[in-house]
Amino acid sequence: MAQQKCATNLLARCNSNIMRKLLLFILLSCCGLTYGQFTREQMYQAYLTEDMPYWQQYLDQTDWNSLSDEDQLRYLNYEYGWIGAVIDTKPKNIREYVDAFLVHIEEQESLLPIGTRLTYISSYWAYRAKLNDWAYAKFGLRAKNIAEEAVQQDPDNPIAVTLVGCVDFYAPSLFGGSKTRALVAFNKAVDLFCQAGDTVNNWNYASAQLQLMMCLSKTKQYTAAKELADQVLQQNPDFRFVREVFLPELQKKMQEK
Repeated sequence: MAQQKCATNLLARCNSNIMRKLLLFILLSCCGLTYGQFTREQMYQAYLTEDMPYWQQYLDQTDWNSLSDEDQLRYLNYEYGWIGAVIDTKPKNIREYVDAFLVHIEEQESLLPIGTRLTYISSYWAYRAKLNDWAYAKFGLRAKNIAEEAVQQDPDNPIAVTLVGCVDFYAPSLFGGSKTRALVAFNKAVDLFCQAGDTVNNWNYASAQLQLMMCLSKTKQYTAAKELADQVLQQNPDFRFVREVFLPELQKKMQEK
């Protein structure tokens, strides 16, 4: 009887150990699947194909508090890009995403390069301006001033240089915009990404290239814009906006010239 009881207890312990290992395996597999779905390469591919819902899926399914510092910095950069991409359509709960973005910036303030931190803060106020018509001018001016401060404090930060280029490119000349200054900024940003060797699967670099070719086109440097567009598409044939929107419009301008 005692031997039978001992054998029963041993079997129960074995089964318990097996179940624990099985549960651990399932948990690890699920975690691996979640992170495996949102690799840098996959997020970059989503950017090229304008699959912003995929970025939102990453933001929604990732627990900020469980991330390492390195992964939180990565998360912040995708927050910055996703909100900027969708803000004009004002999707549901967008204000919650914008508010969370500011909280995350503040939590990682000490680890962010100053130019990147100020770029994110400038963008936060730009997002607020987009969501508040009554305060558009006030928040927009604040965003502009902080963007300029970012490049003053961190002049070789390509993300900051790209942003100040965008400020000059999209602002009317009446409000201080300058396509000439924007062109200088975008060229510099692209060069800085290349010098840092940070171009592979980097949506920030692809964005700087896109802004540069758009600025070249806007300043009627069509041949240079076409050369850059062809180069970008050779490297990234899935860059949907360049292939389906920018290049056809550019070719039409060149024919009408």
